[in-house]
Amino acid sequence: MGSNFLGDVGGGAGGRSSSIISGSELVAREGMELQKSMNFRDSYGRLAVFLVLKREEGFKDEWDEDSDVYKFEGHDSTTTEAGKSRDHIAMYPDGKLSDNGKFLKAAGEFKDTLRKEPLQVQVYEKLDPGVWFDKGIFNLVDAAHVKEGARKVYKFYLNPAGTREGQQSDEQFAERMM
Repeated sequence: MGSNFLGDVGGGAGGRSSSIISGSELVAREGMELQKSMNFRDSYGRLAVFLVLKREEGFKDEWDEDSDVYKFEGHDSTTTEAGKSRDHIAMYPDGKLSDNGKFLKAAGEFKDTLRKEPLQVQVYEKLDPGVWFDKGIFNLVDAAHVKEGARKVYKFYLNPAGTREGQQSDEQFAERMM
C-alpha cells in the first residue's frame, strides 16, 4: 500500500485514504514495528523511515521555508543515563555504524556523487499516542555534526521529493509542511 501524501484528508478524490493514520496502519504500510525514530533501509524498494516526535519530548526537528529543507535531528545515546547529555555518535566502539552513521554515510555518498540518487526517507509525525501524520517522502541530501548547547548532534537535511504516485500540488506540499 503506497503512502497518500496528503491528497485528501478526510477522504475524497483518487481513492486515497487520509494522511492521518493509526499506529497499526503505519506498521502495515512499513511492514515492520518501528521502535525508534530513525529506521535505515536502502534495499528491496523499501524506504528508510524517520518518525518525528513531539517537541515536548526534546526533539528539535524543523522546516526551513526559505530553503525548502527539513532538518531532522539524529539519535541520542542509547544509554538511559546519558541520553541528551552525550554527543551523538556515528560509530559504536566495536566499529559498527550507529543509525546516525548509516544516514551520515548515505548523505555523504550522495554529496560526493558516489551515489547517483539521494536516499529516500518516508517521514511520519507523531500527533498523539497511536496517531501519526504522513508527511511524505523526502530526499536525504546532506548531514552535519553541529554544536548545540554543550554537545554535538547530527542534523540531517532533507528536501521534499515527489510522491510514490507522481507529483504533488502546491496545496499538498503546503499541508505536509504544517
